[in-house]
Amino acid sequence: MRKCYLYKQIFFILLLIYFTPCCGQTDEYMFRSGIKDKTGNLWFSNMGKGVYRYNPASDNFTHFTKEDGLNDNNIESIFEDKAGNLWFSTEHGVCLYEANTFTDISTKAGLCKFDINSIIEDRNGNIWVASNGWGVSGYNPNSSLITNFTKADGLGSNAVQCILEDKAGNIWVGERAGGVSRFDSALVRFTKINEACFSSQIMGIIEDKTGKIWFANLYTGVCRYDPITGVYTQFTVANGLCSDTVTCIYEDKEGNIWFGCGSSKWVSGVGGLCRYDGKSFTGFGKIEGLASTDVWTILEDNDGNMWVGTRGGLFRYHSPSGKFINYTHKVNNSN
Repeated sequence: MRKCYLYKQIFFILLLIYFTPCCGQTDEYMFRSGIKDKTGNLWFSNMGKGVYRYNPASDNFTHFTKEDGLNDNNIESIFEDKAGNLWFSTEHGVCLYEANTFTDISTKAGLCKFDINSIIEDRNGNIWVASNGWGVSGYNPNSSLITNFTKADGLGSNAVQCILEDKAGNIWVGERAGGVSRFDSALVRFTKINEACFSSQIMGIIEDKTGKIWFANLYTGVCRYDPITGVYTQFTVANGLCSDTVTCIYEDKEGNIWFGCGSSKWVSGVGGLCRYDGKSFTGFGKIEGLASTDVWTILEDNDGNMWVGTRGGLFRYHSPSGKFINYTHKVNNSN
């Protein structure tokens, strides 16, 4: 009996060793999105733990959760409108941060209350909300009018991950199971874009300084669209990309395009961070101090430093040394 009990103890300890690191990393350090606001502060969402605001001047983080007025601690994305207000897309709808106060806009405006993935403001001041399962909603803050769009209105899927308005005023949406659709303002409906360059799951869309539009494919690399020539170009591991699993895209002040990638035994590539200078790709990973190769958000501060949010923590790239500085401990010590 004593021998059997000893074996049980050893087995239990081994289980703890096996599961604890995995659970700790996923639950505590999933930095999902980030932005730089007009004042130069950086905002990062940590899934399940709300949002953190970083003040570069004081080098300190301030932590906000449901206790401070957020409608949910699971935040998918953050957007700043023309007036400097912040919009948070959460698992329980849309939350607005205005005059240092959080307001649940979903309840107030009648927007969808579940699984919001992305928010933008168009040139006319309308707010576009992308949801996971309910399509896209256009919200006019002045009239409070809401217009909903689903597959019946041309979307490839009702599960919409990201949304962008380009310089020409076109609204593009990336979907989780339908590829890419573009809004036709004349017909007041969406049109699905059928291109081999797109996978069914689009994780991010940006427009670069030259007017080209980039799409992050979850499993098939990156797709770039040139509106002047109408040509779509695909980039994969074969072209130097870190991984064919691309989770986010960002353009820095110099015009370099950065890609956040994930590592997977089912998809080619090692994951991490990739920079494209218009000619070639440069990869950044564990050798440079990026502890996690699952990158979910990228942004640049006013001093030109690149910040990277991952499944394993928050990091800032130090250009002179070519290494990443781990800021996760500062997040943990936030106010």
